[in-house]
Amino acid sequence: MPSQQPTTAFTGRIRPLPKERPHLTRCTKLLCSWFLSLLLVAGVLLFVVYLVVRPHRPRFHVAAFTAAGVQSGGPVALSGQLTVHNPNHDLAFFFDRIFMSVQYRDGEVVEGKDLTGGPLYEPPKSTSPVGFEGVAVPAGAATDMMARDAGGGGGGRVAFTVKVRSRIRVRVAFWGSHWHPVHATCDVVVGPDGQLLPEFQQKRCGIDFF
Repeated sequence: MPSQQPTTAFTGRIRPLPKERPHLTRCTKLLCSWFLSLLLVAGVLLFVVYLVVRPHRPRFHVAAFTAAGVQSGGPVALSGQLTVHNPNHDLAFFFDRIFMSVQYRDGEVVEGKDLTGGPLYEPPKSTSPVGFEGVAVPAGAATDMMARDAGGGGGGRVAFTVKVRSRIRVRVAFWGSHWHPVHATCDVVVGPDGQLLPEFQQKRCGIDFF
């Protein structure tokens, strides 16, 4: 008869499997559901506020611009007026000081002219004029080229680029935003008499936020 192998009994303790904890699972699911519901409600509220307020950017226009002495080849005096318009019904704008630079043929002839001397408040649905007068461009190579353009070398047209920079805050009811840089670029062209050409009057300026 074949011999039987002796068997050894396992004497170690068998640890029971950990019991499920259904209350922890339910709590986790409830927390996730609550958090997702809160996000959904917040998103809907923000969307509704956006639809009600419908924020629009400020608008800059060239109302007037002259370049006195542009034909002489000597010093040129720049004068003019820009307008800042707030098209929103409920939003107010706060501008920091507004600075202007003027470029001619990609060269800067006026740098960092302070137009407001302080902050500017723009209520909803309002327009504020921002003027400048007698801003000097010293005689030099730039004014010589202006005289040539005005005399016919440029078709009797002298083109400038007015650049405006500032900082802006938005306020609605009791809520206000942080300061944001704002830049506006306005193309202006004057004739031989230094007066702004009709097609550039009230022309809207391009605007960027950085």
